[in-house]
Order: sequence, then C-alpha cells, then structure tokens
Amino acid sequence: MIRRSFSFIVAAMSLLGVVLLFSPCVHAAEVKTQLCLVIDGSGSINSAEWDIIKQALAKAINETIPHDGSVELTIVQFGYPASAGYAKTELQPTVIDNVNYPSIAAQVLEMPKGAGNTPSAHGLYLGWSELRDSPNFGVAARQVINLATDDVANVRNGNATADLDASGGSPNASDDVVAVVNAAVSQGLDELDIEGIGITEGHRDWLKNWTVHPQPGIIAPPFTKPGWIRTVADPAEFANTVGQKMQVILGGNVDVWVPSAEGALAAGLVTVGMTGAVSSLASAVTNPETFPGSELAQKIISQVPTTLRKWLHEFISSKRKLGIVQKKGHVFALTKLEFVSYVVALSILTFAFAYAKAPTLTEIMAVIPTVLATSIIVEFVKNYAVEAIARRQGVWTEHRLWYFGLATFLLSTLAFKVPFSSPSRNVHYSPNFTKRSLGLVSSVSVFIGFAFAIVFYVLLASGFTLIGSIGLVMSLTIAFFEALPIPPMNGKDIYDWSRPLWAALFAATFTLYLLCILLIH
Repeated sequence: MIRRSFSFIVAAMSLLGVVLLFSPCVHAAEVKTQLCLVIDGSGSINSAEWDIIKQALAKAINETIPHDGSVELTIVQFGYPASAGYAKTELQPTVIDNVNYPSIAAQVLEMPKGAGNTPSAHGLYLGWSELRDSPNFGVAARQVINLATDDVANVRNGNATADLDASGGSPNASDDVVAVVNAAVSQGLDELDIEGIGITEGHRDWLKNWTVHPQPGIIAPPFTKPGWIRTVADPAEFANTVGQKMQVILGGNVDVWVPSAEGALAAGLVTVGMTGAVSSLASAVTNPETFPGSELAQKIISQVPTTLRKWLHEFISSKRKLGIVQKKGHVFALTKLEFVSYVVALSILTFAFAYAKAPTLTEIMAVIPTVLATSIIVEFVKNYAVEAIARRQGVWTEHRLWYFGLATFLLSTLAFKVPFSSPSRNVHYSPNFTKRSLGLVSSVSVFIGFAFAIVFYVLLASGFTLIGSIGLVMSLTIAFFEALPIPPMNGKDIYDWSRPLWAALFAATFTLYLLCILLIH
C-alpha cells in the first residue's frame, strides 16, 4: 500500500512541477502595465547622487522589471532649465522584453542631469502625455506614474487657475501639480506613487494628501494600497529600495507573500521523498515479513542498529504509539509536555515563515509579531481544537514535537525558503481505536485547515495582506502535507478508513496549494 501511495504522490508532485515550471509560459505576452518614472534631476541633486539614481534604475530594468512584454516603460526627467523645456523624455514608451532590456538599461546610464529648478508639474504633465499618447493606452490594464523628487515644486506650468490645495493666495507651482494630476486622473490615470528623497514631513504630508492617487494616500511601508508615498533619506536609500518599489507597482502588494514556484516544487519533492523513504524503511523494520523481498529485507534489517530500529518503529507508529496513556480529566486540559511542545512549535513556525518572507534581519524582526499571531491561530488553535474533538470521540490525543518533521521543516526553510512539512503533530492513543475513529479525527484536522484557509483568504481580500497571505500559505501547506497517505501522516488514517474521502481531500488540498502559489501575488 505504501508503494502505491508513494507512487501516487510522486505523480502528483510531478504534475505540480510541470504546472509550476511552465506557468510563466501560460501568460500572454501583452502589455499589462504602462509605467512612467518621473525623475527629479534638479540642481539640488549632485552628480554623484545622480549616478547612484541612474545605476539603481538600470539595475531595476535588468533584474526586477519583467522581460516578458507585460510592461511598457517610460522615463521622464524634470529639472531642466527653461531653454530646454523644463522636462524631457529620456526613454520613449518602450515595451520591455528579453531582447531589448540590456540596451535600455545602458541608455538609462547615459542620461544627463538637468541641473535646473524643480518643475514638478512639467514632469508630471509630460509623463502623463507620453502614457496617454502611447499605442498601448487603452490596451494595458493599468497606467501608473511613479514620481521621485527631493524638493517642493517651484516652477509653474500654468495649468492651475485657482487655489486647489486650499493653501490660500494665488495659484502657484504646487497648485499646478494638483491640476495636472486631477486632469490625468480624469483621463484614465490609475495610480500615482511617490518617493520623497530627503523631504520634510510637511512636504511629505502635502504630497500624500494632494498628489498621490488614488486617495486617500498612505505613507509606506507597509504598502497596503495603491497611492502611497515613501520617504527615503538620500539617493543611496532610494537605490536600495527601488527593487521593492518595482515589485509593489508591478507585482502587486509586497506585503502579500507566497513561496516561489521553484522553491515549492523543490521543497515538496525533497520532503515527500524523505518522508516516503523513511516510512518505507520503518515499515520494513516493523513488519519485514510483509515487505517485498521479505527474506532479503529481514537480512538487511537484522544489520540495522537496535536504536535505529526502535526509532523507525516509533516513526511508523507515532500516530498510535503508547508514549501517551489515557488520562482522566477535562478534554481541554493541557499537560506540561504539551505546553512545552506548543511553545517550541510556535517559535519554530514563527522563525521559519518570518525567514522565508523577509530578506533581511531588520525585516524579519518587523514581521515577527504578525507571523507569531498567525502561527498561534494555525498551530495552536487548530491542533487544540482537534485535540478536544478527538478526546470527546474517545481517542485520547496530545500534542507533541515531531522530530523528523522538525528536521524536514527546517531543511525546506533554510534550503529553499519554503516552510514545508510540520514541526509537531497530534499523537493519538485509544485502547479500542478503530479505523473509523482515527479516520474521523484525522479528517477533522484537514477540514479545520480548510476552514482556517478560508478565514485567511477573507483577511487577504479585505486588505490585511501580510497576515492573510502568510496564514493562507501556512494553513494550506499543513493541510496538504497532512493529507499525504504516507505513515504517520493523517492521510494514511483517512485512506485506511475511506479511500473516496481521502482522494477528495488530497485533491482539494493539492489543488488549493497549487492555486495559492500560482495566483496569490
């Protein structure tokens, strides 16, 4: 049975690999986003800082912006003197593909610096004109302007005929900025975001309230919606964050996290393969007479050290081993060992998902509170509920660390940045257990995983992007792993009790895990 189950899992994981590896080819090569970068090249930015900005933009073109024809990129610089028209298109609207991106990056590195005043309205007006006049306007799904500036607008373009920002007095350069943005929005601009380079808090708030779109604007990070302003200390910090900016604009909310397709495939194959191999070896140790080639198996097993044989026996029987005994007491009571198990498991889950989500130590520390809250919901509440239900059904259940699962969980996290497997599990003991009782309890565990996945998806759709996405991935990962019909996973008990139910649950967990990886961004 184990060999048949493992063959089925290998086939499913192979299908996962085919879908994940070829999923980029499914998307049509068409422009989805028109992006115009409106860059401040005024005299307040020196030559060294300008070089840093250009190098950061070139790197983003080489490494972050997709090269599949889905992005049309335009670059406008404002800060030229009046004789040069205040603003200039440095890169005409160009669809980025896997052939032209190196030459475009090289072109960006050659951009001269305007070195004039700060004619922000001129830059925004020209940027929007380029988007609007492009042949891809009306075809692309989104039109986005990203403004990077280090100063207050101080050159008029005459678009404003009234005091639009309620500052009092006659129309000025700031009112022209508002007028240009309002006109662009009325003509189809979907999003306008800003980086303020070394700007004051007052200027930041004015840009947030009067320039970004859609309103109300927000201060980022976190990037919870379009229409944000991010302040950076200097061009160097601008360069360090430009990749993240591009991911937010082009790839959706950066606070939404799912593992990479390649990482998920590798982690799944390695973890399932290791679990299947150890499970098969454990079965041979436990019942060598029933294993294929039983005589040879018995000879080989006789050479296995006693300690290893004992560990393998406990591995295969960890769902029912007599390491726990029936206790009297309230179904909701936790033993001291369970309490320790929960604390350790929550700590490991929190570390793993924070490490997988955040690229730096600083960002890891920033997301730990959210990930810890998610881990408590998924790990503690879910397993505690299963414990209570199982005990009411007469199957005494306790929470334990699962050392093999802990090892594979940390391996997948550190090697592939994809937490896969589980560091703990519920262990059952019942003197009169049946396939039905264990199958029911195991099914409940998977169904609760589904329920939590629905809750987190609702949170994700409601704008709680970080906890929603991490909770969704965590719930579906654990549910998918638990549905595997390989001892000592819950799927084995479900399979032994009802194969149709197991097939339905496995297909559901596999499909939802796959969709989560491919579609949630």
